[in-house]
Amino acid sequence: MSDRAAIAEELDDAGASGEERWAISLISAGHYLSHFYGLALPPLFPLLKMEFGVSYIELGLAMTAYGFLGGILQAPVGFLVDHLGPRRVLLWGLCLISASIMLMGFVDSYWMLLVLAVFAGLGNSVFHPADYAILAGSIGEKRLGRAYSVHTFSGFLGGACAPVAMLTIAAYADWRTALIVTGGIGLLVLAVMTVRREVLVGESHSDSNAAQPADSKGIALLLTPPVLLFLAFFILYGMASGGLLAFTVSGLIDLHGLGLDTANTALTGHLFGVVGGILLAGFVVDKYPRHIVTAAVALILAAVATLLPVFVGPMEGILIVIMIVAGIGLGAVLPARDLMLKAIIPAGQTGKVFGFVFVGYSIGVSIAPLLLGSLLDAGMPAMVFSISAGFAVLSLIAIAAAHLLSRKA
Repeated sequence: MSDRAAIAEELDDAGASGEERWAISLISAGHYLSHFYGLALPPLFPLLKMEFGVSYIELGLAMTAYGFLGGILQAPVGFLVDHLGPRRVLLWGLCLISASIMLMGFVDSYWMLLVLAVFAGLGNSVFHPADYAILAGSIGEKRLGRAYSVHTFSGFLGGACAPVAMLTIAAYADWRTALIVTGGIGLLVLAVMTVRREVLVGESHSDSNAAQPADSKGIALLLTPPVLLFLAFFILYGMASGGLLAFTVSGLIDLHGLGLDTANTALTGHLFGVVGGILLAGFVVDKYPRHIVTAAVALILAAVATLLPVFVGPMEGILIVIMIVAGIGLGAVLPARDLMLKAIIPAGQTGKVFGFVFVGYSIGVSIAPLLLGSLLDAGMPAMVFSISAGFAVLSLIAIAAAHLLSRKA
């Protein structure tokens, strides 16, 4: 445990210290921007299409370069975080992604935009491994669940705010101004992080490295059964949540004949349900230490609610409530997931493990739209909800197996 975390433990009864609050605020601000930047371009696609004379497929390639590259690179970046320290990696990553987004506002060709999307994806790869390593080293154990909750909440909030913010700025000015302003905000956050960098404390290696066996370090640690099962959980959870994000609107329209506005309201309610579930569970996991129970209840709730649209008639209000409940379940599992994973990671190895398993989430959210989209095209909208519910159940089996194996170990 780092000196900062040890001091934080002594302050547990008195509440969070000022340095802990600064650490959570800065990390959450960076995570907010990470998700915000991930959805900064799609609202501008119609404007970019006219500006550069390109197809939506070409514009989608820029998003693939950003999202897929940033997701896959989290694994090697995790090793970099544990080797160089998370603070340094986080600052450089935030600098790269913010500068890339801002420079997009000055490009005069699609290919320059694509190159900058690649650099933005490189910058985006640092957030999960660096953030979790800093939180593990900076926050007292009794408040770590709430810290994880706030961190995850801030990311989802950033993604939810991006479309409205980008379109509002573009409407009052233009798309270039929208990108320049939002990229500039990231550089301002970077400046604040740099000034207060002393609160961003990573884990200490000195207490643990000598005593750790070889299979608790490096690649060997990533290939242990509990970590691989957590990777499976992230893939399956990504497929469950990614399928609903992509096709809740189309699925409800095709299955029940809902109007576009109502179906979009259901999706919006689902997203806010995820956010609410994250915040609610953040307080639960700090008070109730049996995190597998919290995770199981959340995933069962998500699975049952996700399956209900198949059996419920075209009742608009009820369907909206059902999708909100499904979102609460999918959100509530996340703080418990983070604490369960943290519990099996040796000190000083947090960056590489979180970076590795989050690759699974990127894989899951990439695969699900392809699978469910083909079923929707085949005239089987009910399968969108049935298969997503099935993935939620499978993710519960994976995380329960990881929990059992880690206890035996």
